[in-house]
Amino acid sequence: MELAQIATEVFRRTIRLIEVEGVVERAISRAGGVLRILGEEIDPARVERVVVVAIGKAALPMAVAAGRMLGERLTAGIIATNESTGSIPKGFQLFTGGHPVPNEASLAAADAAIELLQNHNDERTLLLFLVSGGGSALFERPIAGSITLADLQEVNRVLVGCGAVIGEMNIVRRFLSAVKGGRLAAVAPRARQISLVISDVNHDDLGTVSSGPSLAGTTTRADFERVVERYQLLERFPASVAGLIRSGRLPDLPSVTRDTRRTCHLILDNRVALKCARELAEREYDCVVAVATDLVEGEIESMVGAHLARLSALREANPGRTVGLISGGEVICPVRGDGEGGRNQEFVLRAILASHFDQVAILSAGTDGIDGRSPAAGAVADQTTLTRALAAGLDPDDYLRRSDSYNFFARLGDAIITGPTGNNVRDLRLLLAR
Repeated sequence: MELAQIATEVFRRTIRLIEVEGVVERAISRAGGVLRILGEEIDPARVERVVVVAIGKAALPMAVAAGRMLGERLTAGIIATNESTGSIPKGFQLFTGGHPVPNEASLAAADAAIELLQNHNDERTLLLFLVSGGGSALFERPIAGSITLADLQEVNRVLVGCGAVIGEMNIVRRFLSAVKGGRLAAVAPRARQISLVISDVNHDDLGTVSSGPSLAGTTTRADFERVVERYQLLERFPASVAGLIRSGRLPDLPSVTRDTRRTCHLILDNRVALKCARELAEREYDCVVAVATDLVEGEIESMVGAHLARLSALREANPGRTVGLISGGEVICPVRGDGEGGRNQEFVLRAILASHFDQVAILSAGTDGIDGRSPAAGAVADQTTLTRALAAGLDPDDYLRRSDSYNFFARLGDAIITGPTGNNVRDLRLLLAR
């Protein structure tokens, strides 16, 4: 089997193995009227109502599974997600927000959730937050009335295009939002609260998933000011937002407190996806595989170099074998042109241009099925890519200059298109060589 085919099969099969509904169903159980969520027992004599707020790209399948497991215990629910297929579970209201910038539905979702929490702020309510990545734009309310939706949209466009990593973007988003950084949870402080998180960030930083609507994080005002200064955001932001920041009137975020009535569980993250991909490559395709746990985030050109060097060393240490290097996370890829592309496809294009392997496959794709401003999840390339591009009259450097990597790979038939997967545990990169 060709290496590009192996890489593509490993990616697609990994996506199936980390299917969201099954993960959530394993986290929630009922027996004899007693509800258990990952070992936490919810006494029906004390909790009369269960209210669910599902936020993020995996919100719909998470809500479907939770609704199935809760049954008649479910009182009401809100789903704030992107374009998704599937039926809306009974008892839920669905909002299709914007991504990567918020839209009117993003604001409507936040307003509906706030009203729902205000109406159930009591000790007899269990508030179940189902949080996954992408909710920073899909679920939003500005911190001040002077900030409009258009202002928020411009803020998000600036953040996505300025070169900041996701953690830095979310620092800024939290301070400018009325529902991030634990502010949503603070609307119902008397309710019992449990958060189930599918993470698209580093595993030790769950407060940044969807900018932490249910979790107070450790972000400080100094962190906020550092990011604003580093990327010169005051000069790029709308006047109303820049003026609010300069005024010093931005309220502090909720602080982390010890509260046994508020708990959080990580149920799926990038490490699970990498483990599945490694096991598939080793068991099904007889590959010698290394997982580069240190190659997570970084500037795209340096990340390309580091991956190729690591792959070369792996091949030299295993002559005659098919070797694979797997990593996950998100490379930093500033948008330079107005084409269709994303960080995954640009990583693959830059990597194949820099590759010197006789037999190689390079794949990078988003587990959410979306890569930047394109309809693709990512792309795959091999040792024939540049030859086929030349024959088709495609100049890869020109596509890079225009940030148009999608159309480069689409014309070669090497774009990976899955559609929205209903999942979001960061990107998966797989490099194979013989």
